[in-house]
Amino acid sequence: MAREESGVQPVLDNPNHEKEKTFLESSFFLEGRMPTLPSPADVRAINEKSGDIRATSFNRPPPVTFPSLGLLVKYGADTTVAEAETQIMIYTHLKDRVPVPEVFGWTEDDGQVFIYMSLVEGETLEQRWGSLTAEERDSICVELSGMVTAWRSLEQDGQDRYIGSLNKQPLNEIFLSGHSDLAGPFIGTDAVKHFQNACDIEIDEEVAVVFTHADLVPSNILLSPGSSPRIAAILDWGQAGWYPAYWEFCKARRVRANPKFFSDDLEEEWNTKYLPMILESVDDETVYHPWLCATFSEDAVEHIYRDICVSQLDGVRSITGMKVGSQLDLRAMIKDR
Repeated sequence: MAREESGVQPVLDNPNHEKEKTFLESSFFLEGRMPTLPSPADVRAINEKSGDIRATSFNRPPPVTFPSLGLLVKYGADTTVAEAETQIMIYTHLKDRVPVPEVFGWTEDDGQVFIYMSLVEGETLEQRWGSLTAEERDSICVELSGMVTAWRSLEQDGQDRYIGSLNKQPLNEIFLSGHSDLAGPFIGTDAVKHFQNACDIEIDEEVAVVFTHADLVPSNILLSPGSSPRIAAILDWGQAGWYPAYWEFCKARRVRANPKFFSDDLEEEWNTKYLPMILESVDDETVYHPWLCATFSEDAVEHIYRDICVSQLDGVRSITGMKVGSQLDLRAMIKDR
């Protein structure tokens, strides 16, 4: 298996995590689909036989599905047990309000984490958005807004306010990759202030701490098949945690959808018309631009670039309408806009 150097290192999982956990009370076992979950070796072998050029990726291979078992396995060095625990938390506390795949178990093997979860049928919002009617788009946004409100209403355990992922672990935010000093956790009544100072985010107003998906983009929203689609699942909770309240909107606006499905016009309409229907928007001058100016990792932006397949022209990569050269300088970009 090829161990590529992606430049983006996942936050190490809590050493107190169980290395392997199987939920015998989950539907996978209660329905008798199989007596055991497929082994990591079996999962890797199926992936390698698929012919997908990413199948041997160490950090982020494509997930493997077992349709007859209603099973999907997400794995890789970038996958964390914290993601599985977060998904379980959402499934447990918000099951009737936020649909997420059921987690059947996880295991760690040879530097990779394997999360076994239910396979949810559907297509991503990214894939279907261009063909939806105005009424269908509005309905989906209203539905999404209710889900976002549900997870933002979750309360932290204990009395200490903090910024971090579940159970006061460091954030696994891709924009902070390579900067462990920025990942926290930041604990106490001044958690937001300390976090913003560490990240050099110059926002003066008081900001609440809320639970945040942190990657709420069209590719992570699964729609039900057929006409009159509804939200079938919210996917990819790997970066979720407790963040300043503005983070969800800023991040969702910042990350561009795949241009294969979202033209520039569709992207602009998504950001200006539909995203504010889903998330509370923020002021450009006092919040969004200062957030953009923060010292985020260039490696993280490169990572996002690879994921969304943004075109590369003359050695200059265009991400969300901004040009990124060898040195990432968001301050200069903002001044030039």
